[in-house]
Amino acid sequence: MEQDPDSGALIRKPLGDTADDLDAQVQRYTAVLLEWRSWLEELAALFAESAPDVDADEEERRRSRERGVVPVVALVVERTDAGELWRAVCARTLTWYLESTGVAAEDAEELADDVVDGEFESWVAPDAETLGKARDIIGEHGA
Repeated sequence: MEQDPDSGALIRKPLGDTADDLDAQVQRYTAVLLEWRSWLEELAALFAESAPDVDADEEERRRSRERGVVPVVALVVERTDAGELWRAVCARTLTWYLESTGVAAEDAEELADDVVDGEFESWVAPDAETLGKARDIIGEHGA
């Protein structure tokens, strides 16, 4: 199956003719679901690695969030090739990550959007300096 390599989508829709064959459609949709599941499993593992201890105080939670930003963004860049849609995927993924560390849903979404809109560019993977700025912004939240 051909895919559009420049889309930046997390799950890429196959290009080409629409199949009339039910078996071909089932195979395509199964592949998409398996790709989505793989993404969610990667995120779960990464979030678990970066998670603060259950009994961590707020300062340790803040430091844990700060340490997790770079690996989360790096995974998004890897999976999307920093294409057209990578920033939207990054904002959603950072929101989920922040929520997993105890940030309220509304605050997590706002913080993730601020970081992505303020620091990251379309079609450009962030460099080390930009990632450092993003890490600092998230690390300062709640400090």
